[in-house]
Amino acid sequence: MIVAVGSIRGAPGATSWALLLGAAWPREFTERRIVLEADPAGGVVGARYGMGVEPGAVRLVTGLRRNGTATIPLDGVARELNDGLFVVPGPESGEKARPVWTEGAAAVAGQLARDPGVWITDVGRADESNPSLVFVDRSALTVVVVGARQEDLVQLPARVASLRQRGSAVAVIVSGRCTFGADEIREFCRADEVWVVPVRDDLVEEVGRLLAGGRARRSWLWRHALDVAAGAFALVAARQPVDSEAAQ
Repeated sequence: MIVAVGSIRGAPGATSWALLLGAAWPREFTERRIVLEADPAGGVVGARYGMGVEPGAVRLVTGLRRNGTATIPLDGVARELNDGLFVVPGPESGEKARPVWTEGAAAVAGQLARDPGVWITDVGRADESNPSLVFVDRSALTVVVVGARQEDLVQLPARVASLRQRGSAVAVIVSGRCTFGADEIREFCRADEVWVVPVRDDLVEEVGRLLAGGRARRSWLWRHALDVAAGAFALVAARQPVDSEAAQ
């Protein structure tokens, strides 16, 4: 199954939240969790956290195109971080990433949607010119990460409506100190769920510490991540079975 994560404008932290959702996904979901970087503008995970990009998304797309297997192989493609969490980094430049997803996103999305694991897919900016929006078409939930300024929030109603037309539930993470509450924003944009997280300036570094485990798992950000992941899991569970037998 797919949970798509995207943004509207700027860099509000969609990639960081894709990683946080993967790390904090409720443990009653016993299948593997995979964060896939499918941003056609280019990925950041490989360089940001020293993972590199090869092997990664390019090999995943090529392998699925060749063998069409029902079970998605991760050997030689993904990095295992901890506790069943894997990351598949994407190409770092838009010149390399956009052709990969323009040609391969539809076929990959079809197979990921059938996989019993959860593929938390960072699609980048969720506008209609994005070839990775086909992951939204096959997703159980789309999470939009947006900044807390009014010029960011005012774009939410139209974007939520367009994403919902693609068939998935739509949730919103407002990243930053916001003058509006979650209920007000949910009513304004008609999302299925809204979380307001007063993210600090060191979000990228904090995510790195969380992925490493240890005392970072007691932090304020980890507590927010657990709440958001639990809410996202509930939205997914309401739309489709999440146990492995049902998924098969």
